Amino acid sequence: MTILNASATVDTVARFVRCAEAADSDGRSACSPARRGSAGFTLIELLIATTLLAVLALLAWRGLDSVLTSRQRIVAASDELRSMTLAFAQLDDDLRKTWSVRLLRLPTPAINFTVSGEQPAASLLLLRESGRTAEPTQVQQVAWRLRNGVLERGFGAWSVPTVDGVMGQPAARNSAPADAPGRAAGGLDAPAADGLVWQPILGRVASMQMQGWIAGQGWVAAESLVGQLTVSQPAAPTVQPGEPQSAPPTAPQAAAAPGTGNPAGSVQVTGLQVRIVRDDGQVLQRILPVKD
Repeated sequence: MTILNASATVDTVARFVRCAEAADSDGRSACSPARRGSAGFTLIELLIATTLLAVLALLAWRGLDSVLTSRQRIVAASDELRSMTLAFAQLDDDLRKTWSVRLLRLPTPAINFTVSGEQPAASLLLLRESGRTAEPTQVQQVAWRLRNGVLERGFGAWSVPTVDGVMGQPAARNSAPADAPGRAAGGLDAPAADGLVWQPILGRVASMQMQGWIAGQGWVAAESLVGQLTVSQPAAPTVQPGEPQSAPPTAPQAAAAPGTGNPAGSVQVTGLQVRIVRDDGQVLQRILPVKD
């Protein structure tokens, strides 16, 4: 046992001697714990760390790209919803402002339809009240049409037709209504041959169908109502020769039909159903009242 202990002691001394001979210039031994712990990372550890960082960077980039794409879609959908809301709000405002005009018993129906050769769908023609609150009431002509996939609104002055068919003085100024709820983005076109200034309201429209509500008939297609809407004018009192002219009647000669507000014998639209089909297949349908 004494021989083994002496051998171990000799080995320990020899190891310390070798460590002392390999000491650094600053006096630290190469066999010290601090020297053995400063070896650094291996190549495998560096490759694993680099791979993890690359995976994290890829996941972060895909997440950021998804957020940006979702934001663009939300903004586009919000703009589309805003355009559709403004379009129906403007059409609803135009229809409600025709109610007071029809009470004037003008020779032209306040709501009418027409078909042109450019578009197979019927266009909507309106006579609406215009002007500010403090100004006298004016009559303005408004038209809605579908042209080249764009729903357009035209507005302009309305002239009272005379007996010989010649248009008289304008009954409204050629300007946009000050009380309009809003308009979609887009510039105004120059006045066309019909005297209206056309404004784009809603794009990407594949088709538009309209139906008018006729008392006693129900919903009738707009194409079937072209040229069928009439306005009954009060009949002039007849005066026999030699008789004194009677005083003006206190009540209108053309009585209103019960529950309709229209003169008896007239065919007028009291409600409008609009169905718009977008180019992506989305269908928008709304029923708009006429009475304010």
